[in-house]
Amino acid sequence: MQSIRFILYEPSFLIRKGLITVIDKIANSKLIAQADNEEELTELLNQEDADILIVNETAFESKEIVKQLKHLSGVQIISLTMHKHSKITDYAVTDTVNIEDTQKIILKKINTLISNNISKKNIEKKPDEISNREADILKYIALGFSNKEIADKLFLSAHTVVTHRKNITRKLGIKTVPGLTIYAIINKIIDINDTGKLNPDSHK
Repeated sequence: MQSIRFILYEPSFLIRKGLITVIDKIANSKLIAQADNEEELTELLNQEDADILIVNETAFESKEIVKQLKHLSGVQIISLTMHKHSKITDYAVTDTVNIEDTQKIILKKINTLISNNISKKNIEKKPDEISNREADILKYIALGFSNKEIADKLFLSAHTVVTHRKNITRKLGIKTVPGLTIYAIINKIIDINDTGKLNPDSHK
């Protein structure tokens, strides 16, 4: 599994070291860069590709850095604040960490964010990662049909359907039927209205 990459922006040496200690306790995490001033942060954001950015919002002095954060793509931002919620509305803050939060609370927030991020990436994989035949099978899986029923509809053997099903799960990294259904809807393999056509025997 690829490491979760962090960039940290915090002018205070002591707070920065404390956060580094917390990040070190997170499984499969990597602090790829840190900055204590806006100029360094600007350069890092142009050079490095991070999954999570932790920034002290009270340390911003220019509007340019806020504009840069606003246009970041695929990066989740944790705002360090002295308040209950982020005071900055010019960019999307995923979560906030109060500088008085305990290590336990900070770890819980970051680990929850990482779990949500991994789930989202698994669901939003591109549809071309599965073949047309696998997409056909996925459609019926999402609609609640059994392996035998899918085999009958597509004129395949049940063994072939099981093999395709294993390949779909392996390629997408999604093991549950609800997860596969969400993937199928997001990638337009089925329409959300099709869920009203669920196999009537699938919930018996």
